[in-house]
Amino acid sequence: MKILLLNDSSLLQHGLASGFSSVDELRYLPVHLPDWEDRLTALLRIWKPDFAFAEGVSISTVAGRLFPLLRRHSLPLVYWAIDDPPDWRRMSLPLSRGASLVLTPAKECLPLYQREKIRALYFHFACDPAFHRPTEPSLAYTCDLLLVANYYTSYPQRRIGLETILTPLRSGPFHLKVFGNQHWLANTDYYTLSPEIYQGYLPYDQLPCAYSSAKIVLGLHSVIDSPTMMSMRTFEAMGCGAFFLTHWSPAIENMFKNHVHLVWSRHPDETLELVRFYLNREDLRHKIARQGQEEVYRYHTYQHRIQSVRDRLERL
Repeated sequence: MKILLLNDSSLLQHGLASGFSSVDELRYLPVHLPDWEDRLTALLRIWKPDFAFAEGVSISTVAGRLFPLLRRHSLPLVYWAIDDPPDWRRMSLPLSRGASLVLTPAKECLPLYQREKIRALYFHFACDPAFHRPTEPSLAYTCDLLLVANYYTSYPQRRIGLETILTPLRSGPFHLKVFGNQHWLANTDYYTLSPEIYQGYLPYDQLPCAYSSAKIVLGLHSVIDSPTMMSMRTFEAMGCGAFFLTHWSPAIENMFKNHVHLVWSRHPDETLELVRFYLNREDLRHKIARQGQEEVYRYHTYQHRIQSVRDRLERL
C-alpha cells in the first residue's frame, strides 16, 4: 500500500508507522506547514497514494480546504479519532464526514458512527517494540515516581485520576518527577505543581529512557468510563518495561490483569499503600514490569493493529 500521512506527530512516526510492512510506502506531508496545499497538489501529480491518513486534531483547522482537495484527486481519507469518546460530537463527527473510513479506540462510539452512516472500525493505541523498549537509565530521569502527562482542563474525568494517583503522592516522602506542558504551573483549576516536581516538557525521543529510569511510572487517563479507551502511555510505558501504576477504569481491567501486567488503584489511600509496598519490593516490580511488557509485545503492537484492519485499508 501507498500511504500519505498528513501529520508528522510522534504518535505516527514512532507508533503507527511501525505497523506497516516493508513493502508499504509511507510519505509524510504535514498539513501544519504553511505551504501544505501547494506541496500536496504537487505531490499528487507525481505520486498516487492509496489513501491519506490523519489523526485527532491535526486536520481540524484545515478540513475546509483539505476535504475538497482530496475529493478532486479521488483520494480516500482514513481518520483516526483518537479523542473519542469525549470529543466525538465536537470534533470526531464533523471530521469523520470527510473520511472514507474512521478508526476509533472507543468501541462504544462504533454504533454512533453507524447511526451517522459513517464506516468505522475499532483501532486502539499500541506500542512499537523497536522504539518502546528498555534503555540504559539516566540520572536526569532517575526517581521513585514518574508521570509523563499534560495538564488539561477540558476533560473533567481526568481530575478524578489526578486525585487518585497524583494528589496523595505530591506531599509524600517520595522523589516525584512530572513532565508535560506548562499548564502544570498555572491553570484555571488552580491545580499546580512546585518547580521541584515539574520538570518541563519531555522530548518524545527521551520517553524510553525516562520510563527506564523510574522505579514506578504513573498513568493518567482522560476517560474513566469507557470499556476500551485509555491513555496511549499505558502501552508505551509497558513496552518500555516500566512498572506501571494507574487508576482503575473498565478499560484497564478489561485489557490487563492487576498485579500481573500492571497495578491499579481505586482510591488515594490505596495509591499510597501500593507505592509504599512496591518501592520496597524491587523483585515484584521487575516481575510485573516484565509480564506487562510481554503482554503488550504479544497483543498490543502497531503491527497487530494494522493487521486487524489491513483488509479494509486495501479495499478503500
